[in-house]
Amino acid sequence: MSQVTQLGGFDQLSVVRAVHWLSRTGVRSPLTVERIKQWVNQFQAPEEKTLAWLILRNMIFRTTEQLRSSMRQAMKQATLHFLDQVGMKNTVTWTDALKGQAGLTFLCGPPALPNQGLPTQPGKSGDLIARLVNRQYGIDKHYPSDITILQPNERLIVVDDGTYTGTQLGNFLRGWGMDFCHGRVAIAVGMAHETACDALRREFPDVPLFKGELLTTEACFEVLSQRWIETEQWSFQRSPLEVYTDVHQRNQPFKSGDGGNGYGDIGALVAFEHGVPDDSIQLLWDESITWTPLVDR
Repeated sequence: MSQVTQLGGFDQLSVVRAVHWLSRTGVRSPLTVERIKQWVNQFQAPEEKTLAWLILRNMIFRTTEQLRSSMRQAMKQATLHFLDQVGMKNTVTWTDALKGQAGLTFLCGPPALPNQGLPTQPGKSGDLIARLVNRQYGIDKHYPSDITILQPNERLIVVDDGTYTGTQLGNFLRGWGMDFCHGRVAIAVGMAHETACDALRREFPDVPLFKGELLTTEACFEVLSQRWIETEQWSFQRSPLEVYTDVHQRNQPFKSGDGGNGYGDIGALVAFEHGVPDDSIQLLWDESITWTPLVDR
C-alpha cells in the first residue's frame, strides 16, 4: 500500500495527483507531466518539494482557448462602453457594432511604439493578441504609433494578454502622442492585476481598462504563502517565502537579474500557453546554468 505524505493539513499525494491530472486532461496544455517533474526535481529538501507542489497547485494557467474567452469578455465590455457613448448600447449587439453596424469603425493594436523601442516583435504578447482579435472579429490591426488622430467615428482598442503593474501600458500611453480627452481609446486585456487597474485609472482616467479576469493580491505568492501557513498546508519551521529565497539564491545568476518575486514585486503565479509574464515569480519563467523554467517565456 502506498504511503500518503501528510504534512499538517497538506496531503502532498493528492496535490501531486491533482497537478498531474490538470496536465493529462489538457487543462494546462501544452504543459506536460514530464516538464512538471523536471521542474520539481530542481527543488531539493522536503520543504522545497512541498513548496514546488503548492506553487503548481495554485498556479493560474490559461490555455489559448481560455485566453480567447477572457479577451471576448474584455472586448465585449470595451465595445459596449463605446456604444453607450453614442446612445446605441441597447439597440445594436456588440458583435454587430464591431462589424460597423453602429456607425463606428473599430481598430485594434498592441501597446507598441516602434519609433521609441517599445516591444514590436511578432512574438510579443500584444502583437499575438492583436492578431487574435483581428482574426476573430475582423477588426483592422494597426500599430498605434501610426495613428495620432482618430476621426469622430473611429475607436481604437489597445489589446494585450495581461497587465500587472501597468508600467508598460503607462509608458506606451505617455509616449503615444494621442489626445485621450475625446474618449476614443480603450484598453482590453485578458487579465489585469488590481495594481495595474489602480495605476492606469489614476493617470489615464480617459482611457478605460477592460479585463476578462481580475488578478488580486490574494492570488499572488506572498499572500498565498501566509495562507498556506494559516491553513496548515505548510508545517515547516521556515516560511514558504524563506524557502523560496533559498532555492532562488542557490540557482543564481538568472538571465534576467535577481528579482525573485518578478517584475514590480507582484509575485504572480500566472502562466499562459504562449508564455509567462515576468510579473510572475522568477522560478516559473527564467533560467540559469542550474535552473530550467517551468514554462518558456
